[in-house]
Amino acid sequence: MNPATLSEHLAIRLAHTDAAGVLFYPRIFDLEHELFERWLELGGFSVRQMLERKLAPTPIVHCEADYRLPVRTGDVLTARLAAVGVGRSGYTLKWTFSRGADLAMRVVVKRVAIDPVAGESIDLPEKLRAWLLSSQAKTGAPEGD
Repeated sequence: MNPATLSEHLAIRLAHTDAAGVLFYPRIFDLEHELFERWLELGGFSVRQMLERKLAPTPIVHCEADYRLPVRTGDVLTARLAAVGVGRSGYTLKWTFSRGADLAMRVVVKRVAIDPVAGESIDLPEKLRAWLLSSQAKTGAPEGD
């Protein structure tokens, strides 16, 4: 992932698509999660830290996707973290996927930090909050935040 723009290019592979060669709708969330993991790593974090309880896990509490153009096997998209919203215990990442100059898809995912034992929301860890705010400074906040 490009640290300056929080973006990267990705190719749509056959495994991402349905029998017609068009992106299979739930695969957009697979792509988003891969980007999320690389974004975390860029900030010095990992999903493994969350699984090993070294960092508060932040499971998804809401996700949505908008498809603007058909995306097919072989298409190369530019995925970009377009906005970051930061709250007390949660955060929202908005991703855009463009094919050339055209917006092909948009994905918004909200995650909330939890105490894995109690199952209740907790304040975001300070180091993660700092990474979120740093990312927000590069992208802006989602509309309405």
